[in-house]
Amino acid sequence: MRNTDVFDCYLNNELNETEKVAFETRLKNDHLFCDAFEHHKKLINTLQEYTNQTNLRATLKAIHEKEFGGHAQVISINAPIGFFKRYGKTMAVAASTAAIVMFCSIALFNQQKQQQEELTTLGKKVLALEYTNDAIVEEIVKTNTKLNYVPANYEGSAFALNNNGYIVTSYHTIKDADSILIENANTKRTLTTVVYQNPKLDIAVLHVNEILVAKDWQVPFCISDRTLDIGEKIYTLGYPRKDIVYGEGSISSLSGFNNDSKMYQVSIPVNPGNSGGPVLDEQGNLIGIVRGKNKQAEATGFALKTHELIEAVANCAKELQKEDLVISAKKSNLKGVKRTEQIKRITPYVFNVLVYKN
Repeated sequence: MRNTDVFDCYLNNELNETEKVAFETRLKNDHLFCDAFEHHKKLINTLQEYTNQTNLRATLKAIHEKEFGGHAQVISINAPIGFFKRYGKTMAVAASTAAIVMFCSIALFNQQKQQQEELTTLGKKVLALEYTNDAIVEEIVKTNTKLNYVPANYEGSAFALNNNGYIVTSYHTIKDADSILIENANTKRTLTTVVYQNPKLDIAVLHVNEILVAKDWQVPFCISDRTLDIGEKIYTLGYPRKDIVYGEGSISSLSGFNNDSKMYQVSIPVNPGNSGGPVLDEQGNLIGIVRGKNKQAEATGFALKTHELIEAVANCAKELQKEDLVISAKKSNLKGVKRTEQIKRITPYVFNVLVYKN
């Protein structure tokens, strides 16, 4: 809707309460918008005044003709002033202000649209009814030993940070969550707690509530701190669907969105649900975390470099004094292992993240 249409709706009291509050809030905070509204209001008043005067003249003329006849001459004591001469300046100012607001709005919209198209986050919003926290952990239907759960509002991917029950995912996936669960073919649906959030890097660290879930974990991959070269082969594992999905490609740039040196650009087709999933090199070392994709380019994604994750986790562990929040320094035991075998060993430590919001 154009600004002028919104102005008219407000002046004619056609906005609902929510829209009215939003409009008045913008008037207070957006000076350009407020000036445009005031000029528009003045223009409307001017047009209304002119209409009223025209109607009054027509009425007086009708009365005059009725009383004195249609051929009687009416002589004005003032020289006639045309509408545009009288009101042209007001209309010009109002029109120019409205044009400025329109062009500024278009420019801002195009800039936001361009950024949105270039970097699209990959959390998977589930188009189902929203459920309360109480309904999350309850079983809905029980048939023998199989449980059917309420659908999540949002889904993504995650991977094990170490053998102590810590898990890494994307911040935008779990943002404002009421409850967060993880699951895969080897791990039953398990409730987690957020330990650390970093919106700037778009990462979050979770910890499983039932520590017995992680008692036998033996994470096979190493979280590598090395910088890869352009052209190195890499692959991803994640949950853009219910079953884990494998993708492969290469490092196409050593910088990501807006030349961000904290990210890689990767030539892998990533999709909603891949956010937070691991990016691994040919030796099975974890070298990145899926961040988003370029909507305008096919098979072009972005991944946060693990150097940023290692540094963030180290600072978090120090701040929270959590000795078990560590990244294992041991080398990957997947070096030289065939790719299909690497995937089999890594898959139990890559999770589908299920997010519920009130």
